[in-house]
Amino acid sequence: MAGVSYGTCHAVPPDPMGASPAWENAAASQMITLIVPTRNRCHTLAIVGASFYQLRLVSEIIFVLDAATDGSSEYLAQLAADHPCKKTLIVQNEHRIGAAGCRMRGVSTATNELVLFCDDDLFLEPGYDEVCLRKLHETGAGAVSGRHLFRLPGEAPNTAIARFGNGSRRTAPFNRLLCEVVPEAYYEGDIEIPLTNACILTKKSLLQRYGFDPFYRSGNGYREESDFQMNMFVNNYSIRVTNEAHAVHLHRSEVRTGGNRVNRIARIYWAVYYTSYFYRKYWNRYAGRVGLRCPRTVALLIFAVWVAYATLLRPLRHMVPATGPSLSPRSPPAHGRRGDSQQRKEAPRI
Repeated sequence: MAGVSYGTCHAVPPDPMGASPAWENAAASQMITLIVPTRNRCHTLAIVGASFYQLRLVSEIIFVLDAATDGSSEYLAQLAADHPCKKTLIVQNEHRIGAAGCRMRGVSTATNELVLFCDDDLFLEPGYDEVCLRKLHETGAGAVSGRHLFRLPGEAPNTAIARFGNGSRRTAPFNRLLCEVVPEAYYEGDIEIPLTNACILTKKSLLQRYGFDPFYRSGNGYREESDFQMNMFVNNYSIRVTNEAHAVHLHRSEVRTGGNRVNRIARIYWAVYYTSYFYRKYWNRYAGRVGLRCPRTVALLIFAVWVAYATLLRPLRHMVPATGPSLSPRSPPAHGRRGDSQQRKEAPRI
């Protein structure tokens, strides 16, 4: 299916975020395309979809439906009709091609050079696009994202952001040996890491050069959102994360379908299977850039042990009643805000 387009009028916002005149001129000439891959998530789109239309620099929204059968197309058509001042394109795949394939189909359809990705179960904070574009121009990074956090059941996104603060754990924001992002790590300002979450702002030209790999189309698609970022990283581009913007994930109880809903043994299998492929592609160059001397086979074994623990044993530990004050390194920093342990309970997810 070629896709159905809605909406015709676009407006360039004046003076976004108090930015410099030079940045305002750049923003005016470089509007953003938002790409949202989705499959049978009408129930989550009904919660988060309207937030996409609050992004002032987004002139085009592309929903790529991966052989959806749950009425998502009809819902999105009504959502687009309710927001006629943003161009909305609904693309339907006749056969499943996976999230990575959907991302690249959206890229091929996008009319803007700047491309922002979002998942179908996330709120994007108002201004997310403006902050990321400013950071992209200021740093020359290959991609920029905000922080990623989970809300509590029914919690307002702004309340979840206030609760999250700058994170909840005194730990490094990236585990080099596992090649894993630590979403709840506490840090201030902006940082540079090899990988971030899926809600990145980048350029179409980079996506056409280093794009998402459709290999991750089966199972839970583990690492599919990381492949493009790692491809850029090993080719000497920087990946930036800022505390000035936030993507708020729905609570697990609000998401009835998706890759993380497969059984635990299957999750372990796909995580190791796709990580093995991911490491074969990138490990040597990645390890060289971050200063690791661990052989790829040893790193994969360590990852397999970790993912089995994270999937099978760690949830049991959370079920044991506490008998006293915890001295775990996961305890919130004394001067930070209390974070959301939902992110670690739902691990592994990179």
